[in-house]
Amino acid sequence: MSKFYIKKLTAYGDNKIESSIEFSPYLTIICGASNTGKTYIFKCIKYLFGSDKLEIKVNSGYTKFSMVLCVNNKDITFTREINSTDIEVISNYEGVENGIYSTDYEKENNINSVYLSLLGIHEEFKVPYNRNCEMKRFTLRMFLHMLMINEKEIERDLSIVLPKETINKTYFLSHLLYLLYGTDFSVYDPEDSEKTKRIKKAAISKYINDKLYALKERSEAIKNNPFLNSNYDIDKEIQLLTVRLNYIETQLNETFINGQALLKDITERNERLNECTILLNRYVSLESQFTSDIQRLSFISESSSILKENTKTEKCPHCNKDLTTPNEFNVSTDTINAEIFRITSQLDGLMEIKNELLEEIETLNSSLAELQKKKDEVDTLINTVLKPEKRNIEDKINTFKEYISVQSELKTLESFDRQWNDDLEDLYKKQPKKTIYKPFDLFSVDFSNDITREIQTILELCDHPKYNSASFNIKSFDIEINNNSKSTNGKGFTAFYNTTLVLAFRKYLYETARIKPPFYIIDTPLLGLDVGHTHIIKNNLTQGIYNYFVNSVNQSQLIIIENEKDMPTINLKNPKIKYYDFTHDENEGRYGFLIDFTD
Repeated sequence: MSKFYIKKLTAYGDNKIESSIEFSPYLTIICGASNTGKTYIFKCIKYLFGSDKLEIKVNSGYTKFSMVLCVNNKDITFTREINSTDIEVISNYEGVENGIYSTDYEKENNINSVYLSLLGIHEEFKVPYNRNCEMKRFTLRMFLHMLMINEKEIERDLSIVLPKETINKTYFLSHLLYLLYGTDFSVYDPEDSEKTKRIKKAAISKYINDKLYALKERSEAIKNNPFLNSNYDIDKEIQLLTVRLNYIETQLNETFINGQALLKDITERNERLNECTILLNRYVSLESQFTSDIQRLSFISESSSILKENTKTEKCPHCNKDLTTPNEFNVSTDTINAEIFRITSQLDGLMEIKNELLEEIETLNSSLAELQKKKDEVDTLINTVLKPEKRNIEDKINTFKEYISVQSELKTLESFDRQWNDDLEDLYKKQPKKTIYKPFDLFSVDFSNDITREIQTILELCDHPKYNSASFNIKSFDIEINNNSKSTNGKGFTAFYNTTLVLAFRKYLYETARIKPPFYIIDTPLLGLDVGHTHIIKNNLTQGIYNYFVNSVNQSQLIIIENEKDMPTINLKNPKIKYYDFTHDENEGRYGFLIDFTD
């Protein structure tokens, strides 16, 4: 069965602003003054579920409505125009096809089949609608009133769960029995011949036997699990392993931090080593340059001395005056020697710095080797000791958890085996021929007690001071207070008790039904609740019932429509709650449901 909820409702009209309201999958509260469209939201949803008509204000201008259902996180949009019997379906969910569906259940392509398929009912079938076993089609419409309680019905003196038309009482009870237990009504169907029954019985028998065979194979496979015969104290083993795992994880974390610190030191020293290496290369280059300069200047100095000693004087062939040969190395030897001394001093300083740099490089290399050794030891500890041990412990814990799971699965399989064997035995029991259909006899023996228990729980949570006892009467299918009919308490309390009964059925069906209704909508659950001067009672009941709404959000989707004057304080920060306040004021907040309409 798919799980769905009402996600969004939208109203459209020519030259009208699109009006939408989104719903929480859990709890949505729509509060406001009269004539703001609260009940209109209820009517629109019911119209999109296939009701015959929708009463509208003709001057509103809104003529088309759509509802989005979210099914397993996929959207299906249902759109219907005023006075139309067709609903257009656009589906992103693989279980529903796009198309135009009719609200006429007699037509082949009808909307009933779509909604029932979302509940996991994929074939049309019939259920008894009267005590004479006459059969009618199973439809959503026949139990929709139990899920959608409107304002006009909330004060009903008769059971709010049963249909308003008495003639449909048996028909509804057949629907409820199918929702609860998947009851097979073929035994009551006069059209279901003996041959057909034998064929059905054989098919069911084969299905159950096939399931039993598969169960047996699976059970044997599980029983061969070596752990099932072990003497382990599983809980104690898991506890010890978890303590050891926490210790190893702490060691891993500390070792990793230590490794990161070592890596940081190695990086910093490598950076310094690179700097030193670059400086050393520069100093070696300068050393070579200084040495070359000294050699060159020494050569010039020596050459200058030799040339001076060999200077020749000759006569000019024209004027016969003495000529002196120019000396290209006419540079003072003292100047050259001074420059050689200066460069030699620089070279000595350079060599001193170079030697210091070499010592630092040697120290850095030694330090890096030591750090890298420590880093390698840390990596080895992590990768060859701590991580393998961590994986080993985790594997053991998972193995023990698998053992627990296997034990649980085996118990489940044994339970299924007993149940299906009982079903198979019941299948072949000779059933007496039934001529009178009595639906009340088909409810479980605990049905009334379970509903009673849910009613009492809700009233206690609401701190209800006016009852000594409360119970569910299966014959009237209604709640009784202090052994009296609920209607003896006045309309306000009748509405409150009707709300209580719907909530009790919601909880019971959510926990036990084979097919669980996905949503409930209650229009004005506290309508007319006026207790005069004892306002404390009203406050307790109002706050209590809304506390129950909030605390039961994990059951099926709940949509509450309420008058502004009856709203108690609730926690609007709860992410599972959507809250709308229709102000009936054009200048403040949202006026009502239809954005482009005021009255």
